[in-house]
Amino acid sequence: MAIAACTPQVARCDLSVTRDLTFTSADAQESVTASVSGVSCDKTIALYAIHDADGVPIWSWTSPTPRAFGEVFAANDREHVQAFLERWATPTLSTTQHATEWRLLAPGQTTLDQLTYEDVRDRDLPMLCHFSGTARETCVFWEPAAGGAGHLLDRDVEEQDL
Repeated sequence: MAIAACTPQVARCDLSVTRDLTFTSADAQESVTASVSGVSCDKTIALYAIHDADGVPIWSWTSPTPRAFGEVFAANDREHVQAFLERWATPTLSTTQHATEWRLLAPGQTTLDQLTYEDVRDRDLPMLCHFSGTARETCVFWEPAAGGAGHLLDRDVEEQDL
């Protein structure tokens, strides 16, 4: 019992940042939340979620934080994690015409077949890209006919300091 009493206690690491966002249309009111949760800041699960104005989730992405972003956070490094979440909760918004052309995609970069990918790209739909790993970004598109977001592609990007 005496040994346990001398062991430093690490506080849970449950942090999040939520920002307003306009993704699905020019007048849409959505929000993005980037969060982590775990027994300590070096052992968290990362969650990226987009909700519509009614709070209905329209996209989410999750991973063990160290697996996606590397072992960059110390157990009690709440300030560093919070700064990371601030950056992560700021996605890039554009349209699918700015997505990589099919002929330039690497194998496995998209799960869509060529016909579907080119159709989505040609229709110039809303596209949101967020970090999903070290020097990696996931891009999703909004499909108004289906009323949902879909995964378009993953791509390498210039690495940013975590």
